[in-house]
Amino acid sequence: MTTVLTPFRRSETAGAWLMASAWAGYHAALWQGDPAASGFAEWLAEFWEPSLARPAGTPDARNPRAAGGRGIDWFEREGWVSGHIPGLDGGYLVARTLILDHPWMAGVAMAA
Repeated sequence: MTTVLTPFRRSETAGAWLMASAWAGYHAALWQGDPAASGFAEWLAEFWEPSLARPAGTPDARNPRAAGGRGIDWFEREGWVSGHIPGLDGGYLVARTLILDHPWMAGVAMAA
């Protein structure tokens, strides 16, 4: 038996996966006509950075139906989660701690 904790699979990209899950939930609620759905979009819009460079490599998570079918690619790097829409400059930049501590994450975690 070891006393060293083993991180759960993909824990280093949990923020990116949670953002992709939250966006998917928002999208479904929007299509179902839920008036509260706009709360997530308004929250996320606060984190748009017009000059944010897209990280190199493969996204950690993706929402293929977002942005009119262009998708949002989610990357998690050094405590930050960034979301990038292919073909657009900029992106969303959210601190991982804000994602993990946000109240709507309780619903996402329970659904997973």
